[in-house]
Amino acid sequence: MDGANYNSLFRMTGLKRHLWGTIFALLVATATFASNWTAPATDLSKSISGVTGPGSVTLAIVNSSSLTKSDVSEIQHTIEAQLRAAGVRVGTAVNASSDVRITLSENLQGYLWVAEIKQGNETQVTMAYVPRTEAAAIPPSGPSVTIRKTLLWSQPGQILDAYVDHNRLVLLDAATVSTFALNSGRWQLDHTLAIAHQHNFPRDLRGLLVPAKDHLADAYLPGTVCNVTADTSFAVACHDGDDPWPLGTLSALFNSARDYFTGALFPASAKSVAPFYTMVKLERRNSTLSVFTGIDGRVRTNDGINDYSLPATEISDWGSDMAALKSECGSGAQLLVTGAGDDTTGDSLRAYEIPYREPVLVSAAADFSGPITALWTHGDSATAVAHNLRTGSYDAYSVSVTCSE
Repeated sequence: MDGANYNSLFRMTGLKRHLWGTIFALLVATATFASNWTAPATDLSKSISGVTGPGSVTLAIVNSSSLTKSDVSEIQHTIEAQLRAAGVRVGTAVNASSDVRITLSENLQGYLWVAEIKQGNETQVTMAYVPRTEAAAIPPSGPSVTIRKTLLWSQPGQILDAYVDHNRLVLLDAATVSTFALNSGRWQLDHTLAIAHQHNFPRDLRGLLVPAKDHLADAYLPGTVCNVTADTSFAVACHDGDDPWPLGTLSALFNSARDYFTGALFPASAKSVAPFYTMVKLERRNSTLSVFTGIDGRVRTNDGINDYSLPATEISDWGSDMAALKSECGSGAQLLVTGAGDDTTGDSLRAYEIPYREPVLVSAAADFSGPITALWTHGDSATAVAHNLRTGSYDAYSVSVTCSE
């Protein structure tokens, strides 16, 4: 969550309504065994036909689970048969009044089938849950990592980002770039220069600092990029332009009039995605997983081959800011997630791992005295900025994880 209103997934409701139309959620619970798909497929078909009514629809089924091709074929056959029995014809897009997309997903406890039914500008959602009958691998109970936070700097004005480079702290706020030197264990202001820009920044301001090889850092703001040098003298050179913001191994185009990324990724060979607030890469020991928090309230993952949306029940208390950390704990990669809420309450960070498809909580919450307004990955640590509700200041923290005993 954050005071700039781009962090809480709960607060995306109005935007989600604008993009998707009215969302109708119906959870169909069933005690059917996972080896017999007839009953859940029938229940889901009844829910779909209840939304579409008689007529013609298109049907697409996406398997994001461990179900076999034979299972998927059986499920599709049952759904199509039940739809026909309800007077719904499955055909082509030419004469269809509704488009139905069913995603077959799963977690440790069972299978979740999500049907998105698009009619004109509206999309309604209905779901079926199928418990597993086979024993599922249960992760160890109790936290496996501890979140550590160290206060870097506090000031009255909004801090957009900060990071530590050896014995130097670099800080970006809405008006300046500053550096600090470490003196007797405390940061002491060294240099500060104003950011020059020829346009107004949006109210919901975001900014990112990226260390550079041939100069100190690059500062990215909406429609503005600044190069920061600190060799013989401290200087900041800014230019207007919509340069993509580096987010790990990829860069993303930022919507300079709003507070999110458009979904266009670079290099050009990278596949574009839905507009998002945050993108991180979990560098696990044997694989890499990209995680996106979409402006539609969904959290999506991509392992390089498959796209998968985390079930809403798993992310109902997540905010839209995340950071990815490497460690020697667990899978070797942890996902830091803010909490859902508004700008009048405290916030927290929790660490998750995603060993297969579903997130697994691996830490206790680290609490903050106000909403987290910025969260960025910087190497093996992250920078979290919280708006302190007691003092009114903005507090920048370095955040890392250690293995729990």
